[in-house]
Amino acid sequence: MQRDAIERTIRRIGMPVLAIVASLMVGALLVLALGESPVAAASTVVQAGFSCSPGYCNLGGTLALAGPIIFCALGAVVSLRTGLFSIGQEGQYALGGLAGAVAGYAIAAPAGVAPVVALAASALMGALWGVIPAILKVFLGVNELIITIVLNAIAGLLLDFLVNYPLRAEASTNGYTHVVRDEARLPVFDTSTKFGLAFVLAVLAVVAVGFYLNRTTVGYEQRMSGEAPAFARYSGMSSTASVLRAGLLGGALAGIGGGIQVIGTNYRVVEGFSDGTGFTGLTAAILGGTTAIGAGLLGILYAGITVGAVNGLQIMLGVPREIGSTVLALMIVFIAAQAPLLTRWERFLDRRRANRLLDSGASLAQPAGRGSAA
Repeated sequence: MQRDAIERTIRRIGMPVLAIVASLMVGALLVLALGESPVAAASTVVQAGFSCSPGYCNLGGTLALAGPIIFCALGAVVSLRTGLFSIGQEGQYALGGLAGAVAGYAIAAPAGVAPVVALAASALMGALWGVIPAILKVFLGVNELIITIVLNAIAGLLLDFLVNYPLRAEASTNGYTHVVRDEARLPVFDTSTKFGLAFVLAVLAVVAVGFYLNRTTVGYEQRMSGEAPAFARYSGMSSTASVLRAGLLGGALAGIGGGIQVIGTNYRVVEGFSDGTGFTGLTAAILGGTTAIGAGLLGILYAGITVGAVNGLQIMLGVPREIGSTVLALMIVFIAAQAPLLTRWERFLDRRRANRLLDSGASLAQPAGRGSAA
């Protein structure tokens, strides 16, 4: 039992750490190939993404960017832990942000109520979009991976159509919605970085999702439906209900991610709002071991590397910021490659153990055979 716990810990923590280290080493080689010092580049990224000075706090910009990523990551955690391999966070994020923008400028409400109404609209829209693949998987046997890829594309096209035509604020080169009301905007602690209540909500969501998955009966059913479906079925747990809950809850979380981006930072939805934040959240969830705390920490790390690559590598060192994106992409590539490699390594070890048992059995049986022959 203790060995199983150790193996689970290695898979959940050790493998993502190795993936991060390996991707950072590749990034260092790319920086070195451009004639810059990897140490200086790493120091610049850390300074530009995680430091604070009297005039400007770079960490505030990182935390402001991390909020939506964390919500999308939490949505992915709930789905993946339930066995619903949904990668639809991007579409849920985009439409959730659009719903929050519409509620933010169309619904007149007091200052304390308007943000709640906007985020509720975002959560509802995200949940409705997120439960579609769950319904198709449960009742029609449709592969959720394929349907969520399609739904992401549909969401992006639908958002661009709505922003350019029925919800367009005014004639311009790019379509955008009306600005949300002042009463609907989330409080901001630092106006220069837009760091504010949005990140606090993300931290609270990490705690809430962690508690839900690990300390509640319903959360236990969610986890067992994904980790041990046969046990869940024979224990009387409804995998159908778990998958549907995962679609609703995961979609709602990603939708709130879009909502806090709109009412906490952008204050309107612009054409192209679907910018990959949902996919970044999915990556953070996988690298975080599909745990709430891991997803939160990786969301902050991803945001810091992104901000550091733009403000540090590109502006201060003249190194293309795409190197930062490359490092982030390599993290998920390495973690994806580790699963089959780990399986092959385990099979190799199993064969060695079996050969050792056969050899030891033969060596014990050989003297007895000789004695009987004599």
